[in-house]
Formats: sequence, C-alpha cells, structure tokens
Amino acid sequence: MKVRFWGVRGSIPTPALENLRYGGNTPCVEVRTSKGKILIFDGGSGFRLLGKQLLAEFGHKSIQGHMLLTHFHWDHIQGIPFFEPLYNPENHFHFHSFISRLGTVQEALEGQMSDPYFPVNMSIMQARRHFHQIGKEPLELDDAVIHNLPLNHPQGCLGFRVECDGHVMVYATDNEPGSREHDRNVRELAKNADLLIYDAQYTPYEYSNFKRGWGHSTWREGVNIAEEVGVRQLILFHHDPDHNDVFLDSITEEARKFFPNVMAAWEGLEIDLSLDQHMKPQPQEQIERRLGSRQPIRVPLRIRGMRPDGTPFQEDTSLENLSVRGAFFLLDNDPDPNEPLQVEIRVAAEIEPGEPTQIIESRVVRNQDVKVANQSKRGIGVSFS
Repeated sequence: MKVRFWGVRGSIPTPALENLRYGGNTPCVEVRTSKGKILIFDGGSGFRLLGKQLLAEFGHKSIQGHMLLTHFHWDHIQGIPFFEPLYNPENHFHFHSFISRLGTVQEALEGQMSDPYFPVNMSIMQARRHFHQIGKEPLELDDAVIHNLPLNHPQGCLGFRVECDGHVMVYATDNEPGSREHDRNVRELAKNADLLIYDAQYTPYEYSNFKRGWGHSTWREGVNIAEEVGVRQLILFHHDPDHNDVFLDSITEEARKFFPNVMAAWEGLEIDLSLDQHMKPQPQEQIERRLGSRQPIRVPLRIRGMRPDGTPFQEDTSLENLSVRGAFFLLDNDPDPNEPLQVEIRVAAEIEPGEPTQIIESRVVRNQDVKVANQSKRGIGVSFS
C-alpha cells in the first residue's frame, strides 16, 4: 500500500512563497493498493494535480478510481470540478460518502457546480460516475478493506481505516476532541495503525483560546492518540492557512519531543507501507531540497520587551510570517509571556526614507524552542493588540 499527499492544507488554498515546502493545496490523499486499486481520500484543490498525474500515467487507457469523501465542506470538494479525468467518457469513478442534510452524495456534489456557483453543471462530466452511500459495514475493494466511523465536525464527517496486505492506514481529519463518542471512534480507527493521518490544524493555544467549536484538532491530541493506541507513524495534516513553513517546522519539532515518529504532511510526500522507511522522521535533506535556491525576503524587525526576570531587552531580528492577526519571528531572548512586546517594522532607507514604517504593540501567544542551523532560538508568535 502506497500513500501520496496531493493537498495538505485546511480551510482554503494558500498559494504563498512562505508555504512552498509544505504546500498550499487543500486535502487530497491518494492510496494505491498492491493490486493497483486507486483510492482517493477527499477532493480538495490538490485533486486537480492528481488528475494531471493520472492522465500522464495512464495516457489513453481507462482510469478507474474510488473517491472516499470525509464530508462536503468546500476545502474537501473544491478540486472535483477541475479533475480532468472526470471529463473523459472512458473513465470510471465511484464516490463514497454519507447522505448530508442536502440529500444524496450525488446531490451534495452537484450543488457546488450549480447556478450561481459555477459556469457549468456536473452533467458536463462524461466519465461514468457512481455515487454510493457509505454504511456501517466495511467496504471491500479487492485487496483493501475500508472501515469508517463518524468524527466530531460540524455537519458531520467520516474517518477511514484502510487495511491492506497486513498494513493499516488511518485517515482521520476534521475531528474536534472533547466528544466521548467521537474520541472513542478515532482511537478505535487508529488502534495499532502503521500510519495515522490526523487533523492538527491548530496549536493547543489557538484551539483553547480561539477555535473551540470549529471542528478541528491539535498536534498534541494527535500525539495523545498515537501514544494511547500504538500508532507507529503520525502524520500531522490539514495545516492552518496562517501556519507557514517555519511555523510548521516548529510544530513538528515540538511534537517530536513527545512522540518521535511524527512529521507534518507536505505535498508530494510518498510513503510505502511495505517498507520500513515510513518509520523514520522527516529527513532534514527533504527540507533543504525543497528550499532549493529560493531566497526568502526578510523584513527587518526590532523587538523590545521584558525577560521573565523583569529585565528589559531589545533585539533585532527578521519577520518569518505575517498575518492580519499577528506575526512569527525568532529571538535569542526569552520574553515574558505576560508582558507586551513592541514590534518595530524597519524598512531600508532606499525603500522608505525616514523613520521605521510602523511600531505595533503585541502579546506573546507562542513561545517554543526552535533549532536553526544548530543554534537554539525562541520561536515567538505574537498577536497584535
């Protein structure tokens, strides 16, 4: 059983330079069984890229695949209208999911291509399309047996467990911890799994302070599950739109302090469950290779704040990530989390003569140890006041 990731981002595509290593496409994971069965989990924007690869691979041959949809939120189905193999009458695709309050699986998928949301409707797709309601009983597809259980997510969601050739892969995204029934379900699915792909959209701080009720989880919950039920390899998935490459690196490093066999999913990641390589953490050379010769633009910052012992500090650094809600940067100093930080954005004189562009009052929302070129730094996330 081979697993390949085509989309790893949650909520909305994020085509940005700071996301190049992990990718900005929304969820799509491909599984190939030993007998050549194609299983596709979710049809986010990464589904478009999979379609192009399948066309290149199969040429004029018929393509047959099974799509297993966890639910019908946009980020999990928005790639379906752009999946080119669906427009070829020689191809066959089966769509499996639950009946939503909007109707059948077919009706739910046709809805996103209906007036006024899309220029053409789903009838333009000439591939032979089959729509199936998933029941409680396992789905058997040649050499693969697929179990499903409901997860805790607004409007419903399914988690999947694939058993094939003596190996187990679990796809459990869009799950919020805290429901006894659903917490039990995800652990039942993940028990003794070789590979657990789990929703880690938020940090524990983000979840507990801002995102309860949004239907997503944290890396900490993923680690808890993996430890409790004997998972061999944990993959953090469904990355938040505001978590760039550096931030995801820091999350992974923090998670590895508690569970060594963990990595954050990136587009293009391939895992062959018949080999032992998936038991190893993400190699550093993979990060370096994907960076290539790219030269990120660093915006200079000057940070002023207080250390935990009450002494003030001032340090020059550079911006790693910026959103409308806050920023992320690296420091040598360890700021007091209970004291405000003053973030001064500095622009070169040849770009903006005179004083620095802006001085912003902020508060620390994330503070963790980060290794950069074998040096220990503090990874600081701040929220703007």
